Amino acid sequence: MAMNKDKLKTQKEIIQIVKKLKKQGKKTVALSGSFDILHSGHIKLLKQAKTKGDVLIVLLNSDKSIKSYKGFTRPINSQKDRIEVLSALELVDYITLFNEITPKKILAKIKPNIFCQGKDWGKNCVEREVVEKYGGKICVLKWQKGLSTTQLIEKILAVYSKPSVKAVFLDRDGTININKPEYLYRIEDFKFIPKAIPALKKLSKTDYKIIILTNQSGISRGYFKEEDLKKLHNWLLKFLRKKSIKIEKIYYCPHRPEDNCFCRKPKIGMLLQAVKDFGISLNESWVIGDDERDVIMARNANIKSIKIGGAMPKDLKLEPNFYAKNLFEAVDIILKYEIQC
Repeated sequence: MAMNKDKLKTQKEIIQIVKKLKKQGKKTVALSGSFDILHSGHIKLLKQAKTKGDVLIVLLNSDKSIKSYKGFTRPINSQKDRIEVLSALELVDYITLFNEITPKKILAKIKPNIFCQGKDWGKNCVEREVVEKYGGKICVLKWQKGLSTTQLIEKILAVYSKPSVKAVFLDRDGTININKPEYLYRIEDFKFIPKAIPALKKLSKTDYKIIILTNQSGISRGYFKEEDLKKLHNWLLKFLRKKSIKIEKIYYCPHRPEDNCFCRKPKIGMLLQAVKDFGISLNESWVIGDDERDVIMARNANIKSIKIGGAMPKDLKLEPNFYAKNLFEAVDIILKYEIQC
């Protein structure tokens, strides 16, 4: 086993180490996480992961990664401190950092034999496609209820100095309004889906900010102008305000898929812009949408998701947290989840 001072490796170094270990017939196991405030729940997970192979590699979220999805107040401990604590554990053989929200890219490079995932995400985790593509396996670990960094912080601080900001991110077409015509931009064509208004009213009474994220490639395709879309959105915001519904902001992506922008769903650019604008904690937020891209975006950003309508394509090997018939049912799911937690 590596000595403590040798445990931290660059991604290039860990790639070569894993290759060498595989040639030696060793089974490599990877487990990702922030390990912000190390507690007994983490130790139990590490112990379980260690039993799955010969060498345990911790894929550690960097400070940049954690801030992206847990908000500006996290991490509590810097990556330097977290590395030092993990290095002191005999269970851990190697540690390497990654800057993305999920470890998909680093897993594709390292290719460990087994990738361990918590029960909250399970086998339908966003990393599954990457792991199975190179021939690896997903192992779901048991998690003891009542053990989490967030719960530990809540025990230490009865009240946060600054309450966290959470949001429900809504798709527009097919979720709030009927998706006809396909490239909708005229006010007279905008028709609300049944029970969408009552759903938004109910959601407006909660602590969640309501934010709309919508792909609008009709602008780049030349079907309508950006001014046309802004006119529609201004009307929508005013109309809903008269119904006592406050939409914080509508973010839209004007690009086509082939433009390869960072804002078009399923990429997470619009989400990250909302985090920057409102200080939102993504891991306390939700995404509701009728398209598979909404779910993929949510899972790529570690946000809870609810898909409206039909099931996800099986080849994606990815599922939302919940399914709902419509926006009204989706809002009820969120409210019930809040009570249970």
